[in-house]
Amino acid sequence: MSLKIDKLSAAYGQARALWDVSLDAAHGTVVGVLGRNGAGKTTLLRSIAGLHPRVQGSILADGSEIRGLRADQIALHSVALVREGGRLPSSLSVVENLQLGQRLARLRGKTGRPLTEIWKWFPILEPLQSRKAGLLSGGQRQALALASAFVAEPSILLLDEPSAGLAPPVARELFATISQLAASGMTVLVVEQQPAWLIGLAQQCYLLEVGRVVDEGPVEKLIENAGNRLM
Repeated sequence: MSLKIDKLSAAYGQARALWDVSLDAAHGTVVGVLGRNGAGKTTLLRSIAGLHPRVQGSILADGSEIRGLRADQIALHSVALVREGGRLPSSLSVVENLQLGQRLARLRGKTGRPLTEIWKWFPILEPLQSRKAGLLSGGQRQALALASAFVAEPSILLLDEPSAGLAPPVARELFATISQLAASGMTVLVVEQQPAWLIGLAQQCYLLEVGRVVDEGPVEKLIENAGNRLM
């Protein structure tokens, strides 16, 4: 499933957060959105997922307009948002969180991926099946958030700062899994403050500054052009 955004604007009260943002993510590709804190990256994802009420422009999922739909309706269009820090119901166990994802898959008319498949994709979670999500480490929680989205069989996956707070080896393993998810046919839009994680992963990147797209192209090109504006 493809994702196309055309002239998307979003505001908080009288303050504009996004200005005419346009981007394309073809089926089965990884597209990155780079920018400093406050650039509008999270607002962009929230707008796509239906969590931001004041949005103008067009958001097409496989050619169907989803702007203006409620968040639950957008989720049923097979769009999944994994928030920064892997926010999950902390009182539920790893398995219970995954079962919620399977329930969402059934609401989408799908079967939901079996847990045996999840353990192959996310081996870090298998020995933690009965542990409460609130007792997981940062890396474990981020892996569970990604697995909970994956088990529900989304077509478009939105990732908000997946490397935030993670040690480099943990982040490296997480991004390797993200690459495999895209290779399985999922379309991934990932926002990041650390551009190095997108090298070799994203086919296309966009640079946001103060809510506007100011550059686009391969991540290496954006790093070269932006210099310390990405630091």
